Amino acid sequence: MRVLRSSFLLAFTIFYGWSSIRRGFVYVLTYLSIPLAELFLIYIITRGDFVKFAIVGGLISVMANNGFSLIGDLVFLRLESRLQDLLVATSIGPSDYIMGLMLANLLYSSPGVILYIMLSVIYHVLTLTNFIPLLIDVTLLLFSTSSIGFFLASLVPHTRYGWGLAGLLSSILTIIPPVFYPYTFLPKSLYIPLLILPTTASAIFSQGITNLVNTSVEMLVVSFLVLLLESILFFFLSVRFSRWRER
Repeated sequence: MRVLRSSFLLAFTIFYGWSSIRRGFVYVLTYLSIPLAELFLIYIITRGDFVKFAIVGGLISVMANNGFSLIGDLVFLRLESRLQDLLVATSIGPSDYIMGLMLANLLYSSPGVILYIMLSVIYHVLTLTNFIPLLIDVTLLLFSTSSIGFFLASLVPHTRYGWGLAGLLSSILTIIPPVFYPYTFLPKSLYIPLLILPTTASAIFSQGITNLVNTSVEMLVVSFLVLLLESILFFFLSVRFSRWRER
């Protein structure tokens, strides 16, 4: 059983990740357009003062968009290609399917991730001391947003709604929360409730761990624990309550 699942994850990652890069690399540039545009605008408007926030925000945005873009992919694979119907008849379950698509999209977006890692090193945002915590943070963010994407995709009735919903969530949850700007710009009465959003929790932890904002240890712990619990909760909900078999 484990061999089958490992083989599925590897095959699906290559099939839906690497092959997509080879067939249409221009789409890699498409999902990078908004984060890079934000980076450029922030650099120009703030004269470079907030460029580090834009770099961290760009990395968070790429990872979050990864998860939310699963909505469009999953709806297409479920309703058009009927791939999900084939998997239902096997021992592959929804958790394996989520992991397969998440790894495939991570591979697909690897050029963008590498670009932002390079920028983080150049601008001294990424260091040896914060590399591991930041890696765990964006991994949890990808995990939670992918779970949300899978759950919502199982409820979408038509393919044309999938891509629209994915784009809407990506825009709202990466622009309104303090992803590209210091979370301290918001009053505490506002950014604390916004912690319920995975992008907010990830941004607060990332800004604190990279010393972009003077963040207390308590706030670092709270934001990390919120993101961790959300990742576990959303994954459980997506596996338990998503519509795996069509009626």
